[in-house]
Amino acid sequence: MTSDPQHHEVALHEIARVLCAPFVPRVFEQLAACDVYLDVVWPQIAPSVETTGFRDSALYLADMALDAVLETYEPVLSPQSLESRGVSAEDVRDILATLDVLHWVQPQTLLICAALAEAFEAERVGGDGRPDPRETTDRERVHLATTVHLAAPNAASLPSIAASLQLDEPPELYRAVAGWPVYLEAAWDELQHFPAYPPLRRRARALYYYARSSARFLAQPLEANAESLTARGVSAEAIALARATVDDALPLLATMVVHCAAMRVALGVTDHEVVRPA
Repeated sequence: MTSDPQHHEVALHEIARVLCAPFVPRVFEQLAACDVYLDVVWPQIAPSVETTGFRDSALYLADMALDAVLETYEPVLSPQSLESRGVSAEDVRDILATLDVLHWVQPQTLLICAALAEAFEAERVGGDGRPDPRETTDRERVHLATTVHLAAPNAASLPSIAASLQLDEPPELYRAVAGWPVYLEAAWDELQHFPAYPPLRRRARALYYYARSSARFLAQPLEANAESLTARGVSAEAIALARATVDDALPLLATMVVHCAAMRVALGVTDHEVVRPA
């Protein structure tokens, strides 16, 4: 079965709206190529994403990443060091605005992918979460008004970043800041060494497992295993591709949540979202 590209375009726009994101996360573009898979699963999961509990869970993930970064990472990079390299205060402000969008969007995307991964393995997942509706915050309105330009995968130093991370294409976090090449180079000079920090590796894995365990707290149940997907017209090939796409995205998203936290810390942002340190 071949899906309607125009229908997917509308669905992708709807996903960005629900996430309060000014761009469509890459994994959803990839899932849109998996026959009608996205058309089947998104209407099931969207009502849960539109709850306060879902957003709070995502922000808790961001706080988990921040805690590990604050305990482990002592940045050399700073607004002052960037200024000495020609990055203006206005540029730093725009970089921080871009990072703030990713700081909210990536954990939500991680939770969604984790729920989809859990759904492949169960008759149904979720249903234990509270259905309290999510209202758009002032901060999210700012996010929606922020232009996030994802640079071409071959821009600046993105190919070498992708190669270092053993990826076919660079993560959207790095594509989002590639419009400031000097900043990208300076940030990557430090973040490329993160695999050598065991606490940060462990925290990325903890984010992965926390996200997967959180699937039970979807406000509405999700039915998306092979049997139910086949019954709704998704081909076996598309199911396999969707599963591989989700499996690849999950550890990368968990790692990028940590990287985003580190980028913000280096630029002076250390505020928690939902967990206030004693």
